[in-house]
Amino acid sequence: MKIKLILIASLLFPAAIAFAQDFGNNAPEVRQQLEQIKIWQMTKEMNLPTDKAEKFFPLYNDYNSKLKNVSIDRRKAIRNLDTAVDNQASNDDIEKAIKHIMELDYQLADIHAKFLQSLGGILTPTEVARYLVFEQKFDREIRDRIRMMLIQRMRGPGR
Repeated sequence: MKIKLILIASLLFPAAIAFAQDFGNNAPEVRQQLEQIKIWQMTKEMNLPTDKAEKFFPLYNDYNSKLKNVSIDRRKAIRNLDTAVDNQASNDDIEKAIKHIMELDYQLADIHAKFLQSLGGILTPTEVARYLVFEQKFDREIRDRIRMMLIQRMRGPGR
């Protein structure tokens, strides 16, 4: 089991670094730690045999990389749309920006669908289900923890 975790961690560490670097100086070490925790918990929850993990995690890393790149483009497109609205751009320009964002949304959905399809040859339906449930639960847990931290900060110390 220890060898399995070391193997998986060594496969995923470069992806975690790339994920963290994407966010610049905005607490990259926290993002890296979060990604490592996510991988560790995912490995535990999915309970994949080593041979399947060796096939799954490279696909997962590629999926995350593609998702990250399109998400970055989408955030930039939203910022550009905000600027266009603030600068009272023409309706045609705004419509073009909206269509571009919609195209990026379709790309995100396509990346996700292709990733799930690629898992069909590697994982059983139950293992794919474990992955999907894990992703949902993990994302919700992170959002909840961030929300609680923000609430505690707003209340201030000793309140």
